[in-house]
Amino acid sequence: MAQARSNEKLTVGVLYGFRALMVLSVCNYHIWQQGWLAQQISVAGLTVSFDFLTRSGYLFVDGLLLLSGFLLYLPHAQAAAYGTPVPETKTFYQKRFIRIVPSYLASVLILLVFALNGGAYMSAGRGIADVFTHLTFTFTFFRNTYLYTPLNSVLWTIGIEVQFYLLFPLIVRFMRRKPALTLSLMAAAGLVFRAALGFTQSDLIMLVNQLPSFLDVYALGMLGAILYIRLRRWTESKPVKTWVAALSVPLFILSLLVLGRIFRFQSSFGANSMGALHRSQWIVRLPLAVTILAAMLSASFLPRVLQKLLDNRLMRFLSVISLNLYIWHQVLTSKFIRPFFPDTLHFDFNMQIVYTLICYSLSILTAMAFTYGLEHPAAKRLRKLFDKKGEPDHERPALTETR
Repeated sequence: MAQARSNEKLTVGVLYGFRALMVLSVCNYHIWQQGWLAQQISVAGLTVSFDFLTRSGYLFVDGLLLLSGFLLYLPHAQAAAYGTPVPETKTFYQKRFIRIVPSYLASVLILLVFALNGGAYMSAGRGIADVFTHLTFTFTFFRNTYLYTPLNSVLWTIGIEVQFYLLFPLIVRFMRRKPALTLSLMAAAGLVFRAALGFTQSDLIMLVNQLPSFLDVYALGMLGAILYIRLRRWTESKPVKTWVAALSVPLFILSLLVLGRIFRFQSSFGANSMGALHRSQWIVRLPLAVTILAAMLSASFLPRVLQKLLDNRLMRFLSVISLNLYIWHQVLTSKFIRPFFPDTLHFDFNMQIVYTLICYSLSILTAMAFTYGLEHPAAKRLRKLFDKKGEPDHERPALTETR
């Protein structure tokens, strides 16, 4: 049994659902920012408000980075437990290039055309700097190219991911020798970065989402991969598997309840200054990551019938298109759809419903077009170019790669 487990491709099905729901939450936040549709449901005179979830929906970007750390390290955690092979550094970078660059580059180039036609750049130098830093994934280092770029503001997350990719093979080397020390140093670096700057800097807008402030989040994701492999081996015994599945249910529910409290706490700072909001975001970053990780691990060992809530055709489909859905939703809703609606949108409930439905529909259709019309064909050709011969990709739950 152990040998069979060591040779099979790791597929954590519930992570489809986590990826899909977290991306949708970020999308919902950006769409709500434009339309102001009330985030509540009224049934039989009872009103349930989800406003606190929507107002803090951007926090799930942290969850996506946590998931990335988990999936990146998963084949290495499997190798440590079973002695299975892991991708070489060259292969790792090739896969990351295949996964990220086609969709990312398409977004940059398409929006560059609109930016040039609209006269978005005050000078040629600013335009050149913006394009250069985006092509080198260094645009998060500079205020003009990070905060004021017309080339799609949500791309900062991909910039952070690529920066971490560059460090990851080196981190893996240290993990092989001193895993506990490596993870501890990563966690300490993230905590010290936030603590030191949080107390000394009044303006955190350029600092709140820089790579160092996410190092403990990535470390937790990697730790989660190790814990998952160990739990997976432990549950090879049927009695143990039954007990773990039973205990996973209350742990998963508890994780969701704690997650709700964290979102309520963060949303309470929405009316305060941006500085207070960013400090609060730093305060909740670690407990948020721990809670999401607990939810991911407990969901992975739920009874199979409950796992279907997160691992089904809809979630897998949304997970497959998640990268392009993330890339395009904010641009479409704010730049291409919102201008067609009058200022009364914020006060007209029916118009808000129409706006929200159009935003979701067009965003999903656009994501499908770029996923199946560009991302997958480009990936196929690039794999041939890199002479890939069907090597398994452990950095995604299954099927086609998801971010």
